[in-house]
Amino acid sequence: MSLAGKAALAQVPTCALPETENSPTPERLQRAGFTLAMSLGTRQMQIIGKASPVGFDRVIRLAAAPLDRLHSRGRLDDDGTRNTQLFEAGDKLRGHFYLGGLSGFAANDLNGAGGSDPSSRVPISETMERNRRAMRLAEAAMHPGDWWVVNAVVCLEADLEAAGRDVGCNNVHAANAVALDRLRRGLGVLAELWGYSPPQRPAPSMPTAGNEAGAASAA
Repeated sequence: MSLAGKAALAQVPTCALPETENSPTPERLQRAGFTLAMSLGTRQMQIIGKASPVGFDRVIRLAAAPLDRLHSRGRLDDDGTRNTQLFEAGDKLRGHFYLGGLSGFAANDLNGAGGSDPSSRVPISETMERNRRAMRLAEAAMHPGDWWVVNAVVCLEADLEAAGRDVGCNNVHAANAVALDRLRRGLGVLAELWGYSPPQRPAPSMPTAGNEAGAASAA
């Protein structure tokens, strides 16, 4: 880059990204429309240009998506492998949601046309229809109550408490617990459906003392 180019770039406001657990990933910021650059000296990511005036310091702050946050903290499952499998299933569902054109506000009808206006009727591409079909199959594979929470947390990025309150839990602790349980169960169904994990079959029951006695007398 020329000296003039470096001087011009130096005049552009930048904001260094903090490296914390809840910091937004570069990919997430790019999807939100920000221009990013990385310093070759420090390897630190920076937002190029003036951000929207969300705070008094004119810095916009994007939190990690609930699914990513739960995965990074190991809360989807205590087992690391299972935790990753559930995350991958949720991430795939999230991809179908975006590619299906369903990410606009009030545009969550799988049979609708997408966009911010629920009454809009724009042509649906083959890609959109294919991803919406995958969403419908995912919904049909799980219990409606589980789907409600999975869709809210993974696709609409609601936190656990909000999702739990939406299904009738008024206590904050109960709302978080119920939502997390339904999220885990729903993602487990998707993980099996899409081949991220083998079917979780219950362990065979051990014979009871009565059964053992019966078997012995029969012998």
